[in-house]
Amino acid sequence: MKRIVLTLVVCLFALTSLYPLFWVILQSLKSDAEFFGSQFALPKVIHWGNYVTAWEKANFALYYKNTLIITSFSLLFGVIVCILAGYAFAKLRFVGRKVYMAAFVIVLFVPSPVLLLPVFFINRDLHLLNTYIGMIGPYICGAVPLGVLLMQSSFASLPNELSESARIDGCGEWKIFSRILLPLTMPTVATLCILQFINVWTDYMWPLIANTDPAMYTIAIGMAQMSAKKFVFGLGPVFAGMMITTSIVVITYILLQKYFVQALSDGAVKG
Repeated sequence: MKRIVLTLVVCLFALTSLYPLFWVILQSLKSDAEFFGSQFALPKVIHWGNYVTAWEKANFALYYKNTLIITSFSLLFGVIVCILAGYAFAKLRFVGRKVYMAAFVIVLFVPSPVLLLPVFFINRDLHLLNTYIGMIGPYICGAVPLGVLLMQSSFASLPNELSESARIDGCGEWKIFSRILLPLTMPTVATLCILQFINVWTDYMWPLIANTDPAMYTIAIGMAQMSAKKFVFGLGPVFAGMMITTSIVVITYILLQKYFVQALSDGAVKG
C-alpha cells in the first residue's frame, strides 16, 4: 500500500512538472483566435507555420547559431578545465593546494551580478565586446569554481589504491588519469555538463550586456524580444519560439539523465 501511495505521489509531481510544457506545446500549434477562444482546448487545426514564423521572421536561426557556438565552446573548455583542475587538487600534492581550493570555495559565495560590471570593463578594454571570445571566456571562468569543487570531490572519493596499483604496473600520471580514474567520474562529468549547458543556454543578462550588435544576440535575448512583440508576430509563433528555445535543453537532460541521477545517488551513498 505504501509503495502504491509513493508511486501516485511521484506521478502527481511528474504530471505537475510536465503540464506547463504540454500546455506551451498546445498553444504553439494554435492560431491567435483559438488561443483567445480557449487556452485549454486542443487545437482544431494544427498550425506548424508558427514554428516557421518564429524561425525565419523572428531571426531565430541567427540566434540559435550564436547560442550553439557560445554554448559548445563554453561547455567544452569549461568542463576540460574543471576536470583537469579537479584531478590535480584531489590526487596531486603541490604547494598552496589547500589555499587555492579554499579560494574556489570562497568565490562560490560571490553573487554573479557583482562580477558583471568588472568583466564588462575587462572585455571593453580588450576590445572583446560583440565577439564570441568575449562571450565564451566569462562563461568558462564562471564554471570553474563549482566545477572544480564537484570534480575534486569526485576524484577524491576514488581510492588511492587504484592509482598505486596502476603505477606499479608502469602507468604514467596521464594514463592513470585518462584510462582509470576519469571513466569512474563520468556521472559527475555529465552533471557538470548539464549545469554548464543550462547556465549558458538560458543566460540573458551577460549576452545583453556584452553585445550591442543584434547579430551577436543569443536565443534568450531573441525570445525576450519576440515576447515583447507578441502582437506583431502573433501568440502562436511566440509559444513556438519558447519550444524552440527549451527543446534542446530538454533533449540534453534526457540524454544525460542516467548519469545525472547516478551522480546524485553516489553522492547520497557517500554522504
